[in-house]
Formats: sequence, C-alpha cells, structure tokens
Amino acid sequence: MRKSVLYIVVPCYKEQEVLPETARRLKKKMEDLIDTGKIDSKSRVVFVNDGSTDRTWEIIKDIHMK
Repeated sequence: MRKSVLYIVVPCYKEQEVLPETARRLKKKMEDLIDTGKIDSKSRVVFVNDGSTDRTWEIIKDIHMK
C-alpha cells in the first residue's frame, strides 16, 4: 500500500515568540506519523511568512537550516 504524502502549510505573521515551539511540536507529530507508517517520509511542513515585521523570517530560515 502506498503511503500518502502530507504537506502542512503554516501561515506565519509575527510568530517569533511561538514559532520555535510550534516547529518542534509539528516536527514531533510528523516523525510520529512517519514512524507509524501513516504518512510517507516525503511529507513536509511549509512555513510561509505573511509579511511579518519581527524576526519570524529569520526563525523560519534557522529552522530550515536545522
């Protein structure tokens, strides 16, 4: 049986205070879903900066590099 590829799109606007924790929780959830065979390992979380004027974009880039 072919596993589904899941993409989660997260719009971000001035999220610098909560984004690291949000990313950590989503990463854990995705890993759990992959490990239990519910989704394909090609699945991704996509953070979209929606014009933030704080450090949101910098944090998104940092999360991506890790």
